[in-house]
Amino acid sequence: MLRDRLEGFELPPQWSTMREAARLELEKGKRIIHMEKGDYGSPEFKMPRESLEVMDALLKKQGFVRYSPGAGLWSLREALAEEMAGRGRVTTPEEIVVTPGAKFAIAATFLLFLDKGDEVIMPDPGYPPDEFWARYMQAEIKYYTFRDPRQVDTEQLEKLITPRTKLVIINTPQRPNGQLIENLEEIAAVLLKYPQIVIVSDEIFSKIVYHPCQHRSIAMYPDLHDRTVVIDTFSKSYVMTGLRIGWLTAPVNLAKKYDILLQNSCTNVSTIIQEAALAALQVPPDYSENLLANLRRKRDLAFNILSGCKQLQVDNAQGSFYLFPKLPVGLRDQDAVDELLKHGIAVVPGSAFGPGGAGHIRLTFSLEDDILAEGVGELTKIIEGIAG
Repeated sequence: MLRDRLEGFELPPQWSTMREAARLELEKGKRIIHMEKGDYGSPEFKMPRESLEVMDALLKKQGFVRYSPGAGLWSLREALAEEMAGRGRVTTPEEIVVTPGAKFAIAATFLLFLDKGDEVIMPDPGYPPDEFWARYMQAEIKYYTFRDPRQVDTEQLEKLITPRTKLVIINTPQRPNGQLIENLEEIAAVLLKYPQIVIVSDEIFSKIVYHPCQHRSIAMYPDLHDRTVVIDTFSKSYVMTGLRIGWLTAPVNLAKKYDILLQNSCTNVSTIIQEAALAALQVPPDYSENLLANLRRKRDLAFNILSGCKQLQVDNAQGSFYLFPKLPVGLRDQDAVDELLKHGIAVVPGSAFGPGGAGHIRLTFSLEDDILAEGVGELTKIIEGIAG
């Protein structure tokens, strides 16, 4: 009998609502307001025109569909090295690897660094695929907690570290709550003491940060330069979710190992998509400014409605396109999600992101304004009705 390496695993829990919502739409014809997807819901959000034009030219005029070096087109790696330099980490193109989405970079990281019995420390709440790959590698998972949504409890973090600790995961702007981690200097001071630890900095919402907040990367600390892997993506920054193109930054000796994994699995990211990504990096600043302005308007619209509900507690997002309201005491998040879905409102239970997310729901506010207002308004009425 074949060994089942996935025995005890399940489909991604953060997508459970999306799967059920799709079933209701298909089988019952039910109208669903989709606030559960980690994607751009409104058609007003589009990838840069320049990227579309590049793809069109490559397909129709040049017909150039070929392999590329596994780590990515040199011109794209050069541009991404400049992007990282802007975050305070002096970077060479050799330290950049272009990946088929950020999720591939996450999987590759856990495959590269973890063996059975190693320890990985990750945030709670956090991103579910981190836990999946740690479990798959039979590593021991430990969770660090927060003093508040923006401050890691560094005393608790340090107590978790042992000689077997191999990875520490940092996620800012955070998924699922949209908050920035503000005490990076404290975290860096702790991790400097433990040279065996590789730091994984998940920064996929690096460009979706609302003024006056600013994204900061732990990779900017020079003494952590050779121990930090930064993971990012074009999905959120440039509305390229379906194209599946991400990238990572790592010291050259580690970048070469990622390249080995990449070339022996998917070979390379589509060259057409890489050219589109390069074009996106070169667009005028008003593209990102308009994207953020539209998201900010939607964020505030949803936040103001949620804030008017006495049964919910919510912090406005500093980054991302998520809000993470806390439900009234005694109401299970999955029960709330199930009831909302009966009324055509799709959101994600906070417990899908770890024990620290229990009692919350995550909603995406990237919908059309009128649909967003309708969905969030109905959500608050239903929660008020449940809570009595």
